[in-house]
Amino acid sequence: MSREKMVRNVSWIAIGVIIVVLVVVFATIENKAVRSESVSGGPLENIVRSRETWDVAFSSWSGKAAPDFAVDDVDGQTHKLSDYRDKDLLVVFWATWCPACNAEIPHLIELRKTYAEDKLAILSISNESPEVLKDFAAERGLNYTVASLGRTVLPAPFSSVTSIPTTFFIGRDGTIKLAALGVVPLEQAKAIIEIQAGHG
Repeated sequence: MSREKMVRNVSWIAIGVIIVVLVVVFATIENKAVRSESVSGGPLENIVRSRETWDVAFSSWSGKAAPDFAVDDVDGQTHKLSDYRDKDLLVVFWATWCPACNAEIPHLIELRKTYAEDKLAILSISNESPEVLKDFAAERGLNYTVASLGRTVLPAPFSSVTSIPTTFFIGRDGTIKLAALGVVPLEQAKAIIEIQAGHG
């Protein structure tokens, strides 16, 4: 191979390496920008940055109106998302057999004790039968609404939940403020609620 051809090959390799590096750099910058945009908002952004046991989910829905749907609780009472306007709402997707969901239960019980019912509502939804959920709720002393998904067809983004627990923090105006995947510690959940309520 001639010296000129070797130089030409080396040059093409160098150009290829530079292109790969540039693609990685731009992708990293873009991801950071998207992530920053999805969690921007002063105090809320600080809470998100401090997370360890959970992550942000469905960030594209942040600030958008939560689509309405209806589910029945374990006593047969129907609950519509729109019924909870004018109060903060946590919609928690979970299951009795889920270890992480069980770890989060004490947090939800404490939140229900901390905030008045006209200030905060907690709607937990599982695809298990009402009988299983009712027995579990009684055994564990759940003091918040426990509903069975039943045959309800959920709208997006709720229909896209594939991991549990997933929690949607919905504001008094009916918009999704934050969606979290994993166990949100009690103090962080309180801080998010306080920000939603305009006290944070």
